[in-house]
Amino acid sequence: MPPFVLVDGSYFLFRAFHALPPLTTSTGIHTNAIRGAISAIQKLMRRTQPTHMAVIFDTPEPTFRHELSPIYKGDRPSMPDELSQQIPYLHALIRALGIPLYMLPGAEADDIIGTLAKRAEAEGHQVLISTGDKDMAQLVTDKVTLEDSFKEKPMDVQGVFEKFGVWPNQIVDYLTLMGDASDGIMGVPGVGAKTAAKLLTEYGSLGGILENVDKIKGRVGQNIKDNVDGIAIDHQLASIVCDLDMGLTFADLKLCDPNTEELRRLYTELEFRNQLQSLDHPNNPNSNSYKQVSQAITQTPAAAEVATEDQAQLSSSEDQLGEATYHTVLNPEDWDALFQRLSTATRFAFDTETTSLDYRIAQIVGFSVAFDATEAFYVPLAHDYAGAPEQLNREAVLAQIKPILENPAVEKIGHHLKYDAHVLENHGIHLQGWYFDTMLASYVLNSVATRHGMDDVARLYLSHLTTTYEQIAGKGAKQKTFNQIEIETAAHYAAEDAHVTYRLYEVLNEKLQRHPELNNLLHHIEMPVARVLTQMEENGIKLDLNFLDQLGVEFSNTMLQLEQQIIELAGQPFNVSSPKQVGEILFEKLGIKGGKKTATGQYSTSESILEKIEHPIASLIVEYRGLSKLKSTYTDGLQKQANSSSHRVHTSYHQALTATGRLSSTDPNLQNIPVRMDIGRQIRKAFIAPEGRVLLAADYSQIELRLMAHFSQDDALVDAFNHGQDVHRRTAAEVLNIALEDVTPDQRRQAKAVNFGLLYGMSEFGLIRQLGFTREESQNYIKQYFQRYPGIYEYMQRTRQVALEQGFVETLTGRRLYTPDIDARNMMVRKAAERAAINAPLQGSAADIIKMAMVEVDKMLPRDQAKMLLQVHDELVFEVDANVADELAPKLAEVMQSVIELSVPLVVEVGKGQNWDEAH
Repeated sequence: MPPFVLVDGSYFLFRAFHALPPLTTSTGIHTNAIRGAISAIQKLMRRTQPTHMAVIFDTPEPTFRHELSPIYKGDRPSMPDELSQQIPYLHALIRALGIPLYMLPGAEADDIIGTLAKRAEAEGHQVLISTGDKDMAQLVTDKVTLEDSFKEKPMDVQGVFEKFGVWPNQIVDYLTLMGDASDGIMGVPGVGAKTAAKLLTEYGSLGGILENVDKIKGRVGQNIKDNVDGIAIDHQLASIVCDLDMGLTFADLKLCDPNTEELRRLYTELEFRNQLQSLDHPNNPNSNSYKQVSQAITQTPAAAEVATEDQAQLSSSEDQLGEATYHTVLNPEDWDALFQRLSTATRFAFDTETTSLDYRIAQIVGFSVAFDATEAFYVPLAHDYAGAPEQLNREAVLAQIKPILENPAVEKIGHHLKYDAHVLENHGIHLQGWYFDTMLASYVLNSVATRHGMDDVARLYLSHLTTTYEQIAGKGAKQKTFNQIEIETAAHYAAEDAHVTYRLYEVLNEKLQRHPELNNLLHHIEMPVARVLTQMEENGIKLDLNFLDQLGVEFSNTMLQLEQQIIELAGQPFNVSSPKQVGEILFEKLGIKGGKKTATGQYSTSESILEKIEHPIASLIVEYRGLSKLKSTYTDGLQKQANSSSHRVHTSYHQALTATGRLSSTDPNLQNIPVRMDIGRQIRKAFIAPEGRVLLAADYSQIELRLMAHFSQDDALVDAFNHGQDVHRRTAAEVLNIALEDVTPDQRRQAKAVNFGLLYGMSEFGLIRQLGFTREESQNYIKQYFQRYPGIYEYMQRTRQVALEQGFVETLTGRRLYTPDIDARNMMVRKAAERAAINAPLQGSAADIIKMAMVEVDKMLPRDQAKMLLQVHDELVFEVDANVADELAPKLAEVMQSVIELSVPLVVEVGKGQNWDEAH
């Protein structure tokens, strides 16, 4: 009969954590303790083949021992975060493996193990306790064996004596005498392990020692007499409780069948590739499953087979994905067969493999397609490494599929179709028939559940670990471009992309069908916007490079002047651009208070630190840094990013990045120009219209405040907008109880700060910082504000409650904005989540509205006379023939104002100019 196995889970956890180097997933989850503990448990199970077992853990609650002794385990350091975050995952994995797991608040793992061991022994079972805790030697009997599974050294009754010099029934007395500093057991001063064993051998037990203490000569005898009370407490602390009321029968401790789906989810999140592979090939856990599958299913000589052991571990989860055949298309016969299927297909998943991630220069290396979830095809066209096999002619193949890709009746499924559309444009193909983008579908379902790259989305929704690009191409400076990767390796990667995309489409589409408002959001807002953004990115916006040169010189001169002033105030020359030297000047040379060193040993000189310093040098350094950033990002950076022949700069818009649905832009980031500063307006002058054209800038006026009026239905706010009043002046008049005409510019400025601040959950401390109010003034202002605008207060309270109850809030279009930290224990985290929940419906609805405007405006723009260039927050920028600009401007405003109906009017202001600043 196999033994009944009891595992000291807390020991396994700590042992693995300290034995293994730090390991983390790509999302930052620490896994070394989980890996080590699970590996040790499974190894123990393979060796002992138990039918019944349990893994036991301590709980954080205090036990009776803490009441007995205030120093019990007091010297143990607090658990590091890197370890504590692993505990829930380890518990979940053990349970998913079908292994009974027990914890009991108020009892230690030792006590649970002791109780279960004694019960099993009484029922005639052999018991194996796996632990490294010497205290448990007291449980050893003829039927109970101890072992440290990390060392695989069993310890029976004789083994206990050989190790400690005493028998198991003497271990509690032994520990009481010698003490255990880590547990806060004081012991008898001067009595170590050898003395304790010698005394117990001579007198039999602690009771025998105390009865004969007068015979024990010297300091040891006296110390025993002096510590009788302490000995009694220590004996209780060292004794394992073996009669806990657990309410368990032996049948409750039987191993169960693993929960495969839960294991798949956990292995995927923890990125345990080998374990995930074993789920798909349970009878052959060491199998090189990918090689077996690929050899059985490929139909061309260059079938996708990755040779290395590492790549073999990248096997797909066939049970979840569905077993698929991957084909590599190298010869004309295979291409003809595939082309026939493409010619008759009404829907397929499509993905390009390219020479670069930069859509402006990327060229096609190959493409992959999947018509269903059972097979996928890779067509290599331009792999050019030494020894690459002959491939199909790229121009001829692309010419053949051009009519299919440009046919709007043929539905295309992709992951980030906008990128593929750009790449195809580089080859003269205008992609049409955009049907389903799995990146955008994931984003619409839950913007914060994961990042939305294919690897992350497949991990979340398919429990599938995809082959990553770094795994086939390497990292850093030595990373290969796709054309340099061997076709045998590239084919599996590329075919998997199409296959996974099709499977994601099936899964995500099913989820969206259950939520019509989200399905509508994908198909009628996000997908059309992606098509519009593709054209906007292709259009780009023209730059005045001479003006940027001049502005760069002005920035340099101003920076030089600032540098001289800073050095003069410092009293010595130093590098103003060096944070290290700035810190030394401020906090050592000038002796300014408030300096704090970072982990690197140098002073922090962040903007938040500098803003608190009253010395004039600090504000000059802030100004210098701001100019330096503007110069490197815009006056210098824009010139480098501009097309050398057209002088146009082409930003990249990201749809699946922010939590609220807002777009963001990079390379260059045109949404971060400081518009409220004169210097920001100077930079906007560099964006110009070509000869014969002008720029139009159409901007939603105060859209989030208008949305607050709509959501809150506050009478005063709704009335102000419906009567076209200056809402900030009206607010000041309401709060201060004065006439509109008596409101001063400063009072209006304060009201404006409060109006916009409340959209982002500004507190009284925010008002103190921004307006210089005292705390009492701030409290009074907010109190008056909410008395005058009770609807806003009710909206904020209602939104907090909704977020808490359902875990998300919604925009006007039904976009869900999830709030995972709304019930966080940490007050600062919780308050931040509440502020985000209040703002999310406003900012998210504003994002939806301008996206709808982009779609509708795109439909009415005269293509030969106007084009959309930029979207920056609540503003759209157009390039228009000068002779139609005045006629087009009111039409743009009308379309943008009519995309949705609110309780208050939407107002769009349209400006015109030769540059963006004039138009804005």
